[in-house]
Amino acid sequence: MGSEMASDQAEPHVRAPVRAPVGAAVGLAVLLTLLAVVSRQPTLDSPGFATVWPAGGIPVLWFLVRGAGVRSPDTVLLAGALVAANAVLGAPTAVNLVFAAVGVGQTLLAVGLLRRWSGQLWGCGGRRPLERLRALPAYGGALVVAMLAGAVVGTLGAWVVAGDLDLMGGVLLFGRNIVSALIVVTLGILVGAWLTGPRPRPSLVGDAGALELVAATVFSVALYGLAFSFYDLPLVFPLLAATVWFGVRFSTLACAAHSFVGGVVTLTLTTTGSGPFAAVQRDDVGALLAEFYVAIIVVTGLALSTGRDERNQLAAQLRRSQEEAVYQVSLRQAVIGSMVEGLFVIDDAGDLLVHNAAAARIFGLPGDELAWEDLVERSRQWADGAEVAVHERPSVRALNGEPVHDAELKVVRPDGTERIVSVFAIPLPHDEARDRARALVLFRDISAEHARRKELAAFAGVVAHDLRNPLAAIDGWTEMLADELDLGELDPELARQFVSRVQSSSARMHRLIADLLDHATSAQRELQLGPVDIAAIAREVAAARDVEAHVRVDPVPPVLADPVLLRQVIDNLIGNALKYVAPGVVPEVIVRGGCGEGSGGRVVTVEVADNGIGIPEGERQRVFEEFHRAHHRGYEGSGLGLSIVRRIISRHDGTIRVRANPAGQGSVFEFTLPAYR
Repeated sequence: MGSEMASDQAEPHVRAPVRAPVGAAVGLAVLLTLLAVVSRQPTLDSPGFATVWPAGGIPVLWFLVRGAGVRSPDTVLLAGALVAANAVLGAPTAVNLVFAAVGVGQTLLAVGLLRRWSGQLWGCGGRRPLERLRALPAYGGALVVAMLAGAVVGTLGAWVVAGDLDLMGGVLLFGRNIVSALIVVTLGILVGAWLTGPRPRPSLVGDAGALELVAATVFSVALYGLAFSFYDLPLVFPLLAATVWFGVRFSTLACAAHSFVGGVVTLTLTTTGSGPFAAVQRDDVGALLAEFYVAIIVVTGLALSTGRDERNQLAAQLRRSQEEAVYQVSLRQAVIGSMVEGLFVIDDAGDLLVHNAAAARIFGLPGDELAWEDLVERSRQWADGAEVAVHERPSVRALNGEPVHDAELKVVRPDGTERIVSVFAIPLPHDEARDRARALVLFRDISAEHARRKELAAFAGVVAHDLRNPLAAIDGWTEMLADELDLGELDPELARQFVSRVQSSSARMHRLIADLLDHATSAQRELQLGPVDIAAIAREVAAARDVEAHVRVDPVPPVLADPVLLRQVIDNLIGNALKYVAPGVVPEVIVRGGCGEGSGGRVVTVEVADNGIGIPEGERQRVFEEFHRAHHRGYEGSGLGLSIVRRIISRHDGTIRVRANPAGQGSVFEFTLPAYR
């Protein structure tokens, strides 16, 4: 019962019963007295034992709806109504007072037990209707215990004050009260819960339709008419067929209403001498059988209808759970599928349980061809090229319960390309059903980041080396200059030579720093695209360098590019062409271009040809790497110029390459850029 009340707290908000005014309690007291008058039967009017007087049901429902207790005015009103009703039934004063006290006591006991044992029900402290089969034992038990206690105490009390022990009367009293409680209280709880429940209210016809409800009602009327007209025939218990129909096909409220009407009709006709139960020789035995029959139809109907309602609720809950499970699966697939990190879930048997599309992309494999053995085979090296021992593998460590973070592996794709991935491996809960360990493995492609780290390391090394040399030269020359000054023998010509060397080293440092700044801005500066006249830029660069006589500029179609960055490209290429020439050779540079079709549309191909010392064939790809120099001796440079050119061209979705000059000595740098339309 505790779990029932706990489950009630999880229900959506439903309005609780509203305490009726005291006037309503007075009206119920008057109604109870009038019913005693109506139900008075001379053949069964032993004090307190009227067969159809609902003294067991109406007071209990009254107190539940009103929220009444021992100290409420309802208790006094109920006692007065019971005294008046028993007086109508002809009870002596002493017996009257006994049965009035018993009626109040059994009502309070029934209400207290219902609130304790069935606190989740409407009117009993909760909000739920009587719709669960497992709620019936506690509900029925509370009513049975209270009515049985009232019957026992009433019978013994009547014996004490009247001197007559009427056991059959006591049994009839119990039967009347329990039947009244079952049909009246049950219907009241169900109607109250339906009226105060959330909208839209549940259908009264349940699984059936209105037409079937009419048919079932007609069937019940016809069956009861036959049974109570031809009561010499055994047609009583076939009446249960109507109850079964209502219990199986209609709502609990409709079934309770059917049982209520059927019970009232059965008891009323029996007490008026009609029907199969009135044919019994003893009226009290016939009344007892009628009460037993009504109890059977009430309990049967409640068991069937609440079982049907609970079954429907469980089916609806199952559907909701299935829909939620489907949604959760689709949500998980959407989340996993949208991840840029590769994801695997594996177990210690080597089964690949879950993977996403990003994992297939990182490994360069089709999604339906992923196998854990193949993935392991393609990631056997650390990022630095060292072999990974089996016990050091992130997946193995995670399967053994050890989380792994930021392990870097090299992945070799089927096409031979390599990717560097950062691996996170996390142990998952043990699969108890299959007794297997599981692990979640996440792969993040950090190839670009790894390349930048390598570039940064090389950058730091080159900067340290290239800055250290001119600084050392400056230190050396200034130290020699200081020594000469200390000796007082400084020759002016020698001083000028020292200063010239210091200025030369300082200029080298300035150029290196400028190249480093250009290298950084070439990658991070936001592109400002627009039409660019490369021929005009080339002429400006030549004029700025005062080498117009050595640079020939042919017409070049306009391109769509960033003019500032493109000027860096032209300045670098022309500067290299002028610098890298053999001693005694007059440099000659030609800038030319033309339009053509590329994979992404029309492109302009630009060539910068020179007559310099050329680039060895094995160095033509590497000259675009950071800090790589094909010619170390005799030519100064930082090794950053061509890497800056390549980075700028790549940011414009272009390509660049170098080849030997077909006209003779030198090289041709050829790059493409989008044509401006």
